Amino acid sequence: MPARLPLTALRAFEAAARNGSLVAAAIELGVTRPAISKQIKQLEQILNCALMVRLGNAVQLTVAGQELAHDVAQAFGQIAASLERQRHGRSHPNVIRILVDRDFASSFLAGHIGQFLLHNPGVSVEVVAEKNGRMRLEEDFNFRIFYGHFGATPHPGLRERILCRWYDLVVCTPDYALEHVNDEGALVGAQLLIDGNYDVWDSWFAQTGLSHPGPARDMTHFNETSLCLSTALAGGGITIGDTILAFPAIRAGRLTLPFRHGLKSEQCYSLFDRAERLHTSAEASFLEWLSEVVRLHDSEVSSFLKESGIDIHHGRKGVDAVTIDEIQDRNRL
Repeated sequence: MPARLPLTALRAFEAAARNGSLVAAAIELGVTRPAISKQIKQLEQILNCALMVRLGNAVQLTVAGQELAHDVAQAFGQIAASLERQRHGRSHPNVIRILVDRDFASSFLAGHIGQFLLHNPGVSVEVVAEKNGRMRLEEDFNFRIFYGHFGATPHPGLRERILCRWYDLVVCTPDYALEHVNDEGALVGAQLLIDGNYDVWDSWFAQTGLSHPGPARDMTHFNETSLCLSTALAGGGITIGDTILAFPAIRAGRLTLPFRHGLKSEQCYSLFDRAERLHTSAEASFLEWLSEVVRLHDSEVSSFLKESGIDIHHGRKGVDAVTIDEIQDRNRL
């Protein structure tokens, strides 16, 4: 590799790869088409491989070109985010931007965030709800909260910590349970509400040993857990609700647990922040508050399940990981 990174050539290559055109890249960067072509040729000579095939003004990436384009785009995106973070941090040190899974944002965070704002005057929080897993790495957020298997998808430049886990419980309205769950604990003509992004019905039946209604069962599919819960609350069926999102309705009696069985999820909600970056006082306060909210929620859920006699089935062991409490350690070193 050269002693110095060929940044000009990399910028020309990235623009051409993204636009699929040498001319478009030249217009974007304010140079001529031959200048773009020359820079890309120099980069190919340095790497000793072809990066793209010229088809007139259009270009088609080789396999090596596709790999490099992906890495370069991520690198430039991180640089842009870092610059924005520095500018944003200097002018707005008390603004916290959080990118959050839509279900978690609406069913959990929205119900608690007012407490944080009340006890932290002068700090403002911007919550951006997004489809789970859509990290939007090209943008600058102080924190991101999404669910999945811990460590399954590493994200360059981000540190992952477990925020919380949950239990999966079968829920429906009390009236629906009376009509569709018989005395033997079997479902009778029940409409199963399925979250297409998180369907654990088969695991629930397998681990509880209860009768599986089979492939001919009535099902309605949704793409978010909150939609399944809303339909269940309206008396439209029976669903599996996790204790992060469904517990308020369970505690209030709007949803009941027709079975004394639950599953401990193999997945978790993870909190992502920028690696190797010390937190501002506002960020540290937010993390401390969020950790306490989660701790209180977990304690209340555990007590409720114990008092209700719910038998929790544990799946395979997940990946060991630290929690968000340990994020504070790097700020104390």
